[in-house]
Amino acid sequence: MRELLLRALDEDEVNLAIVNEIKGNPSRITFYSNKGEVLLTILISVTTTNERINISPSQLKIVSEVQKLNCLSDILGFELVNEADANHIHITGGYEDLIAKINFINKFGDKLDFQINVKKILDKDD
Repeated sequence: MRELLLRALDEDEVNLAIVNEIKGNPSRITFYSNKGEVLLTILISVTTTNERINISPSQLKIVSEVQKLNCLSDILGFELVNEADANHIHITGGYEDLIAKINFINKFGDKLDFQINVKKILDKDD
């Protein structure tokens, strides 16, 4: 963990995301500060695709309908906005079996097939 945090600092990254897997499938994302403190942990499943994700991180914004995930704006360093046409992460809620779905919208305004399904948000102590 220490080596990963040092590498992130070398790359001028403030925070670090670690993706855990079960049987080769992503199952959890834990976001850490550059001091190793847990900022957020989410239990997930994903819908994958072979299509290339063509999104420019320098122009990326976050549109969120799920208040508990608005913190991703600060963690990832992307502006939280009410609306965006292209190059954004769209977090939607109101699902019976999920807390949220995280979708990626490319520079053409097209939703990509890759999707992160948020099953649970863990407390920092979990």
